[in-house]
Amino acid sequence: MNEVIITKKDSVSAKAAVTENIPASQLKEIPAQKECTEKQVEYETEQVCIFKNADIDEVYQRTIKDNEVEKAELLLSDLPKQNITKEINQDGLISISYTVSSKKTEIEFVFAGGVTTLSLEQQNTDVKRVIIHSAD
Repeated sequence: MNEVIITKKDSVSAKAAVTENIPASQLKEIPAQKECTEKQVEYETEQVCIFKNADIDEVYQRTIKDNEVEKAELLLSDLPKQNITKEINQDGLISISYTVSSKKTEIEFVFAGGVTTLSLEQQNTDVKRVIIHSAD
């Protein structure tokens, strides 16, 4: 039995027992290397991260898994291939809109009190992820 330490931002470390023995060859590598910068301007916070040697789908899945944006659990399980708007209307979240192009996807969360934009852009072998929180 292996022991894994799970750490989330602003929380105490928690230990979880891992009972599966999966050969390393079967594990999908999730990019671990990311460089982030954050800046705040008046009513807006912007976080820019560069994920090295990654693709947009990997970064999208990691963003959901790590709950990097509010209401990440309401995102579609897979990135859509075309523009789509998903009406939510719960807990202050009105809708989630996906704007898709060949190298970039923008996802806009429209809340009653503001907008959060998640942008994923393929840049050669890296992915640039920008999260912008804007108050109304």
